[in-house]
Amino acid sequence: MSRGWRRRALACFGFGLLSACLTNEPDPDASGIYACVGTEDCPGEQACLQGVCEAVALPVVTISSPEDLEALPFGTEHQEVLSLTGANLTLRPLSESGEAVPGEGHIVVFVDEVEVLVIDSGNLGAGIQEFIDIPDTPGVHYIRAQARLNDGSDYDNPEGSGRNLVWVDDGREHVALRRPWLRERFGLDEQSIEVEIEVLGGMTVGPPSDTEAIHAHIYYDQMLPECLNIPLCEAGYNGVVPSNAGEFGPIPIPASEPGPATISASLAESGHTVYLEESTMMPVVTEVTIFREALP
Repeated sequence: MSRGWRRRALACFGFGLLSACLTNEPDPDASGIYACVGTEDCPGEQACLQGVCEAVALPVVTISSPEDLEALPFGTEHQEVLSLTGANLTLRPLSESGEAVPGEGHIVVFVDEVEVLVIDSGNLGAGIQEFIDIPDTPGVHYIRAQARLNDGSDYDNPEGSGRNLVWVDDGREHVALRRPWLRERFGLDEQSIEVEIEVLGGMTVGPPSDTEAIHAHIYYDQMLPECLNIPLCEAGYNGVVPSNAGEFGPIPIPASEPGPATISASLAESGHTVYLEESTMMPVVTEVTIFREALP
């Protein structure tokens, strides 16, 4: 977006003792007027919400429990306490208002991207607790607490979405994709997307040059295990550069028609051979579905 309006342009006219100046510098007190792509495009202390500068601080939602990457024992029910904290969101019951009022709204909670709970009352700043059920399925589960305006649209700032992963631990080794998030949406053009993995089982993630470490091979819309260890199938490696376990570089994805696609990850040895889980001698793989669509 052009930021030409940030450059102060003055045109002054004199008429006897009177003079006037025109400026294209925006009014920092005028809310809901200026278009934006990010908050850096907005005047003063305003923030970018759904493409418009608003004179409010945008919501922050944090999941403090279950803790991120907490491991739950397999073979039992998992009714867990969901603890949320945050700021800049006045919870307003849907029965009171269905309007999009910046700074107000409710929180929708998802487990594995299935809606399980709506929270529209309470004090987010003081903390809110509810119960959620986690399926007793080994591997990773996705918890998301999304701040939402009361017209049903999401607050689209990253801080308005609290996201934690939890494991159901059956004693086996597992891999999970933190990024992209399950059912995340991407545009139709060719692009690069960030990929981040997590592992359960005490494995060390690092570059192939580290003979004690494993890394992940990443696949876009490919069938596993048929494509395991076939270079033409792979979109990239994860854990090569940089070599730390948390943050990894992007992978390319092609232009696409609208619809679902998959991002998969399989663990590999330092020599790029398929890593086999100790107790089962099976590949350690994971997959998330993403959606390609025309984005604004």
